[in-house]
Amino acid sequence: MSATLPPSETRRVRLQVRIDGGDGPWVVLAHALGANHTLWDATARHLAPRYRVLRYDLRGHGQSDAPIGAYSMIRLADDVACLMDALEVPAAHFVGVSVGGMIGQTAAVRYPERLLSLTLVDTVNRTPLDAHAMWHERIGHVEAHGMAGVADSTMQRWLSAAFRGAHPQETARVREMLLGTPVHGYVGTGQAIMAFDLVGAISRIHCPTLVVAGEEDLGAPPEMAREIAAAIPGARLEILPHAAHLAHIEQADRFHAVLDAFLGNAACGAQCDIP
Repeated sequence: MSATLPPSETRRVRLQVRIDGGDGPWVVLAHALGANHTLWDATARHLAPRYRVLRYDLRGHGQSDAPIGAYSMIRLADDVACLMDALEVPAAHFVGVSVGGMIGQTAAVRYPERLLSLTLVDTVNRTPLDAHAMWHERIGHVEAHGMAGVADSTMQRWLSAAFRGAHPQETARVREMLLGTPVHGYVGTGQAIMAFDLVGAISRIHCPTLVVAGEEDLGAPPEMAREIAAAIPGARLEILPHAAHLAHIEQADRFHAVLDAFLGNAACGAQCDIP
């Protein structure tokens, strides 16, 4: 299904949505740059018997609209709130990986009443100035050569060599997801990532928070996860061994066990009153 959000500063935006499960608290899953909602297939299947799982393609990704121009993390977080409004979701647990985690942090600061809990997977709380040259180069490759220009390097960052060798079909599935991303969407979201800095604000996040990092993630390393967890009051930290940037895929069973324990203990807010 799809949902059309209210007009933004330039136009209406249609987001592709999938809902799994028929009962329980809502869980929103937000994917990484260059992916789509199917990046969360295994987690959605795992959660659906107990939760209502809402997945969506970020603007500029998958089957959602891909407006031309720079996006912003505030706009991406506002998309989540507008989507929840359109689908009459009063509040939800939010789980985001990579840029999805940046969106989650922004939403938790901007819309604290809408998040029952926050799970941040392989993400950062800022993009330092010394990383801007790398982002300009990455965006330039995409603008010049399409998504194929960054496919090999991205897969090397996203999944460990051991996983890629042992799981060629899953690796191919993720690669096709990346190759199918609209160039405008990748560039616009990349520019939002370059401008992202929430260091001074995440201490205002007060919903239950879980921070997860792959032990071998070089882009969002465990040191960053520790920094984020230390800044958010009461946050829990989990480092998953033998995993790179997509730790929730490489170590799915362990990730799901950690997520189950966290969600089971997280405050469920107003939804506790829903039979």
